[in-house]
Amino acid sequence: LREVLPRSGFRKQPPDFLEDEAGQQVANPIKDDWVKAPNENMRTEALKMGNNFLTTLPPAFNIIIREIIDKPRNLSWIDLSFNQLEEVPSVLASYANLNVIYLHANRIRKLNTAQCLVDLPKLRSLTLHGNPCEQQTKNYRLMVIGMFKNIKTLDFTSITTIDREKADGFYARHLRIKENTKRSEERRVGKECRSRW
Repeated sequence: LREVLPRSGFRKQPPDFLEDEAGQQVANPIKDDWVKAPNENMRTEALKMGNNFLTTLPPAFNIIIREIIDKPRNLSWIDLSFNQLEEVPSVLASYANLNVIYLHANRIRKLNTAQCLVDLPKLRSLTLHGNPCEQQTKNYRLMVIGMFKNIKTLDFTSITTIDREKADGFYARHLRIKENTKRSEERRVGKECRSRW
């Protein structure tokens, strides 16, 4: 729980009780550690939620974040590494100021679940290594760099101009092949339907 708290250690109203592993209400053992913000100009911009065995972010994630962080729109860095996430949490797309997202060492199998983050305007650093999608996706690095036009680092490695050029060409070809395959399938289905009538 301490890892979820902002580094400043403050919260709007600390809860008197927490739920323990057995689901019982117990007195909050760290309530005294939570203090009021020293001034109004202080902003929490980072959230570390790594190593928590999370399988998904709860539907109420936005509500929880509003309770922890005074101005959630300022969230620019989130660490969800070393959890058990099976897909990229789409709720992250609602935080437009995110520029660093750590998702490494989870259980993300399908790279296309990261598509929800593509439109984040300020995203500069992303980690996805150590997930099954890294091994299951042919040309993983080119694919991710091609998907995310603005990132500067992937998996803690800088993206060079040459990397960007190769990835852009590769991803454009990938999209053309995908579109052609889709059209071919639609034509085939159309022909089958017409032949049945």
